[in-house]
Amino acid sequence: MPEKLPPSITNNISRRGFFRGIGGFIASHWLLSALPLGAVGALGYARHDTLALEREHWDLYYPKLPSSLDGKTICQLSDLHLESLQILPESIEQIVMAQKPDLLVITGDIISTRTDLDKLELYLGGLTATYGKFVVMGNNDYSNLSHTLFKRYLQQFQRLGWTPLINDASYLPGLNLWIIGVDDPATAHDDVDLAYTKVTSTPSPSPSHPPFRLVLAHSTDCLDDVAKNGANLLLTGHTHGGQIRLPGLQPLITNTYLGDLGFYEGYHVINGIPLYINRGIGESFLPLRLNVPPEIAFFTLHQGDAQAKHQTF
Repeated sequence: MPEKLPPSITNNISRRGFFRGIGGFIASHWLLSALPLGAVGALGYARHDTLALEREHWDLYYPKLPSSLDGKTICQLSDLHLESLQILPESIEQIVMAQKPDLLVITGDIISTRTDLDKLELYLGGLTATYGKFVVMGNNDYSNLSHTLFKRYLQQFQRLGWTPLINDASYLPGLNLWIIGVDDPATAHDDVDLAYTKVTSTPSPSPSHPPFRLVLAHSTDCLDDVAKNGANLLLTGHTHGGQIRLPGLQPLITNTYLGDLGFYEGYHVINGIPLYINRGIGESFLPLRLNVPPEIAFFTLHQGDAQAKHQTF
């Protein structure tokens, strides 16, 4: 099992600490400043939930997992929304690097504005993984960038050692692993068949031991085509887990077809595809979360047929 985090990281912020900061938080956001005084307590809890970054660890079992992947760990970041992110880059780096991931992936919505282009190195430059770092785009990554600036954006990722996959795939022979990147479904940039072109046109090095297929996409709205092509694990984000969820109620907005059916966070097997919907790290529209803490997810792969196991740290 991955090592536990030191107390300074697992105990992110005390109740006293977030109430001390809530006054400045409200004052810095004019929309929230207009709320009645009675809502301040609720905003205090929301402030806590916004900063309470959790580590979700999953042990996943596959009877035909390539032996080269047995015990390997994938770290998934999603929906950083650097334009409004309040979590410090040092906190993200310490959580990620404490687990020594074998692979690092980001499933979209890293930035939303042109001014965020220069934040990539601050948040992502210190992250490393033994077998590589891969990223796909989300709807916000496309929202305010010209073609020229989007090209610069991809080049910045590459300069920092990340591989953008725009309806493309990369084979890692040392792991017998295909990483398949589907472009953003929310803005209809997805072309799953194109993303699988290299996979389907490349003969398996050992037909009796087929490569593991890891698919990355910002949203689950590409699931039908992913299921048609086949995948061992689909990692997504986009929903923020609802971002704001009143106790006992479903989130009002999830922005996906599956979300409307009640699948807006966590691990599921749908249409025969094991998939994960990451709550993300940042926020959009309102700069807070309520009962939906941000997360960084880790998946350790094992040979076997046991049920998935889950721990939150």
